[in-house]
Amino acid sequence: MQPRKYPRQIPRKPHYFSIDLADIGETYWRIPSMAKAAKVLNLLQSSGFMEAAQNAKDGDEIVANLGDNLPALFACQGALLGVCWFHENQDLETKLQNFRNDMSLFGEEVYEELHESGWELGHVQTCFVELVQKVVDSFVSQKEVAEKVSFLGHPEAKPS
Repeated sequence: MQPRKYPRQIPRKPHYFSIDLADIGETYWRIPSMAKAAKVLNLLQSSGFMEAAQNAKDGDEIVANLGDNLPALFACQGALLGVCWFHENQDLETKLQNFRNDMSLFGEEVYEELHESGWELGHVQTCFVELVQKVVDSFVSQKEVAEKVSFLGHPEAKPS
């Protein structure tokens, strides 16, 4: 992680929030735009995570359901944390654009960077569980708005 020269100002908007982690403290996050959220949700879907989660009662069952595809879970966790990262004093060294938008490789590197910085599995999982719910909720509400707008159509401009 790279220390920021100047602390980032955290906006007081609904898509910015904090998660308090034991031994780390308060961490700040930003729910991404629908475009980036869709990429992460596609990774969750293609990795088998969504299906594994739907057929599970808890985290242990998700892990069991993933079986040999368990490494994909870590890539998904890293990708989600990476696109939502909005730390006040630290930037991730891992940048999505360096991976040609390959969310899986990006996620693996973010996970490694967090691990190297002292994040434990429990820290990652705590953030992942909260972030995935917020991203899904945000994506669904943004999608509903987009569908309403397209259903209603765009008003015709009146010539002056």
